Amino acid sequence: MRYSLFRKRMKAPPLTEGQRTVGRQQGERLKAGRLAVMAIALTRSLIEQFGPRASGSDANYAVASEIARSLKPFCDQCEESEVDIDPTFHSLPLALMAYLYPFVLLFLLFRLPLLALILVCLYGAYLVRTLYYYRPAFRNKRATVKGINVHGIIEPQGQVKKTVIFSAHHDSARLFRHNRLNRLSYMLTVGVPIALFCLAGILSILLLFTAQSIGLTVMIVLMLALTPRFLALIRFYDDAASPGGGDNLNGVAMVIQLARYFNWKRLGSEGLGSTRLIFCSFDGEEVGLQGSTAWYERHRELASGAIVLNFDAVYRADALTFLERDINGTQKLDHALARRCVDIAHSMGWKARSESIPRLGGATDAAPAQKAGALATTLTAVFWGDHSQPAVYHTTADTVDAIEEEAVERAISIAIRLVELVDSDSLWDVSETEIPPDEPEQPSLSFSKLTYR
Repeated sequence: MRYSLFRKRMKAPPLTEGQRTVGRQQGERLKAGRLAVMAIALTRSLIEQFGPRASGSDANYAVASEIARSLKPFCDQCEESEVDIDPTFHSLPLALMAYLYPFVLLFLLFRLPLLALILVCLYGAYLVRTLYYYRPAFRNKRATVKGINVHGIIEPQGQVKKTVIFSAHHDSARLFRHNRLNRLSYMLTVGVPIALFCLAGILSILLLFTAQSIGLTVMIVLMLALTPRFLALIRFYDDAASPGGGDNLNGVAMVIQLARYFNWKRLGSEGLGSTRLIFCSFDGEEVGLQGSTAWYERHRELASGAIVLNFDAVYRADALTFLERDINGTQKLDHALARRCVDIAHSMGWKARSESIPRLGGATDAAPAQKAGALATTLTAVFWGDHSQPAVYHTTADTVDAIEEEAVERAISIAIRLVELVDSDSLWDVSETEIPPDEPEQPSLSFSKLTYR
């Protein structure tokens, strides 16, 4: 079923008599409310039509095509581009640990601790490079699938002087086979094999400097007998995927509604003067930002100097957060832009903050944008440490019901205001964009659960 777009209704949302005298900002918020309703309706419609959408699946191809069809009426040009996706980005490092573990122990058993240590160190370097810095040394070419990126462009009325990019991702995460909410079971199933591998590494160091006693030999044999425990790491991810409502199909729906809004403004002779708008929906975010990385590499000229606002996991209205650092806290985003977005939220009467993504917190599609020379931040809205309301991302509960309409309205309102400030050359015309001396340079956002964003 095709989602209905602004083909018949070109008028602004009607205002009551009391609302006709309020300022322009309040009027824009009212329009954002209508757009939020349509964004949630579109999210619900796409989930009902296509369901979960792991990268490389038929459902993901279909939803990408539908996103392109939805963007096309609002944009001067709209393009779908293929990208190679390695779906084993997160699963392969865990499986490799399981395969290497018995070899490390056999080296120790045959009194070759140096070879064991070299193997552990090489694997550790690969693991850190891939899952911590998101810079894999190689791709699993045999597992590569085709992904689809989508982007649309609205050109300004005059010469292009500035560019604003709105982005989100349409793929959804594969589910974990093991229930992380059951902490004891999770630690026994997943934590024990990881601890055993670390212990094997410690033994390889120890045996470099000490003789191998009978006790250590018995210990190594017992550890070798526990190799079947590593099957949990080989089969860590399920073939099924999350519905991905808030993470992150709702973000894509907001991007589409923003395209709708600015096209409507243009048709009403209120188009932007010198700001080009680009609306992106990326594939492969849940498997190492592969779609956005490829897109920004191909469109580096478009992205250079652009303002990028990425949407990811927008659930709760009282948890608006703009990221200042990404990729496990190792990649700088634009802190001035993040804090300026906080200013915009405050000017509208909403709470917001700017933070760094935590160590082991994963990454978002803002990171490749920043690497390509853009000024980027990610807007997220979820209390990761709130145990009273467990996070639903990467679970079967990630449906439209978990998304607060007001959170979507606020995100859209901030995005609209951001574009207005950019086009009027007044984005940085406030002293609040400077870093106050009492604020940390690298604030941290504490997650109680670890996940790959």
